Amino acid sequence: MSLTPEAVREVTFDKAPFGKRGYHEDQVDDFLDRVEAALSGRIALTVAEVREIAFDAAPRVKRGYNEDQVDEFLDSVAAELQARAVEDALKVIPANSEAPYLPLPPAPPGTRGYHPTDVERLAHLLDRAANEHGAGPTAEQVEGLRLGLSAYPGQGYHPEAVDAIKDAWLAVLRRR
Repeated sequence: MSLTPEAVREVTFDKAPFGKRGYHEDQVDDFLDRVEAALSGRIALTVAEVREIAFDAAPRVKRGYNEDQVDEFLDSVAAELQARAVEDALKVIPANSEAPYLPLPPAPPGTRGYHPTDVERLAHLLDRAANEHGAGPTAEQVEGLRLGLSAYPGQGYHPEAVDAIKDAWLAVLRRR
């Protein structure tokens, strides 16, 4: 079952158990607004952003949201975003192309992206996987391809986008 914007809008959490402060409700609600917008396609939100979010404790005079319930829900959000990234990655690779085509975004400022030469090697390997059923590369060969990082932040290809495409193709190759 996929997670929908409506499900995010309707989710509720219990109060933290007595003796615990729990997560600050306003911060959780604000982040869930971002999640809903991302699932609706209005903004971009990455799996890493979901995994790295940290909420303050609720004010001392008020119990906040149950931390375990919020964390479990955020795990389902991360899984949904990853599944969507994999699905999107599979849509952008045309089969039977003469040259591999991967419409990849550049690395964001402050992030070292994957080196273009390594990503090109991956693109050629995936092109063979798309066109040489049975004779093309195996999942182990694609998984074993190591991608180096660019020398400076802001150079190369966005690591999460490349990883999503690689993960999508690994799933396809393992099903073959």
